[in-house]
Amino acid sequence: MKRLTMDELSRRTNGEVSKPNISKYEAGKMMPSSRVHILLAQALGMDFDYFFRPVTAQITRPADYRKKSKLSKGDENAINEEVKDKAERYLEIEDTLGISTNFDYDLSDMVVSNRSDVKRVVARIREDWHLGLGPLSNIIDLLESHGLRVIEIEAPDAFDGMCIFVNEKPVIVLNKHYTVERKRFTGLHEFGHSVMRMSDSLSEKEREALCHYFAGEMLLSSEVLHQVFGTRINKVFLNEVGRLQTQFGISIEAILHRLKDEHIMSDALHTQFYIKQNMSPKLKAWAKTSTYLGEETSYRFSRMVYRALAENLISEEKANEILGTNEISYIDNK
Repeated sequence: MKRLTMDELSRRTNGEVSKPNISKYEAGKMMPSSRVHILLAQALGMDFDYFFRPVTAQITRPADYRKKSKLSKGDENAINEEVKDKAERYLEIEDTLGISTNFDYDLSDMVVSNRSDVKRVVARIREDWHLGLGPLSNIIDLLESHGLRVIEIEAPDAFDGMCIFVNEKPVIVLNKHYTVERKRFTGLHEFGHSVMRMSDSLSEKEREALCHYFAGEMLLSSEVLHQVFGTRINKVFLNEVGRLQTQFGISIEAILHRLKDEHIMSDALHTQFYIKQNMSPKLKAWAKTSTYLGEETSYRFSRMVYRALAENLISEEKANEILGTNEISYIDNK
């Protein structure tokens, strides 16, 4: 998870834990003493109790990292381990509360081959989940309220998100450092992978493109686009685009792609915008600015921990361990 070599970890202990011994610990050939445990915990920035937690989470359907080719093998391994660690905490608190959550929303009767099929899927979801055509407030909360687990991790910029299966349960993983708009788009993109039944004839590139289209249609429907812009535009009014970003929580770039995809903006006008943007630092900065006033945070996990603490199912120390914090505060009746 920390992307360290054995040499680097040894140096973090000021050489008090040698590389050969670290190798033996990893291979299960030797057990570290309590003192060494403490040194390793401090060097890794982990809670001491972390090393005694049973391993309960297994990645049963691994992520496809081919589409994220900029990630090194070390980054892939680190992401997998961090996902397993956070998933273990998630599953542990669900088990403590006796909660069994499954994502059982089934759209297998709708085979997706093109954008028109994606629109029908989105219309079905909006109807089934009573979403209407307006802005969606908290995408993470929306997905979790329907049985999906969402985890945010520390990851390099080359990683934006993925859908992975832990203990056969789908988990959407997001990069916690990205803008709110990008988290919203990525969360829905990965949701598209998990919910849409893609035609077997589609290539990996075509599947990715349709999941992009799915995310855009979920955030800002074609109906709304036509209501705002009509059937065709020959100019890009920045204030109008900016208002949509703030209202719907979708990036400027994604809005422009939506306009092009719906043939409201011509390919030539779309290209012209990016030419002007590359020539103007001010325009480029404006296009990259995050203006959505909402937030994208997973509240379900922390709510479950606080509920278990309030019901005396876990101790305050255990709650801190699961949350990875030492900042729990409360008022009681004493």
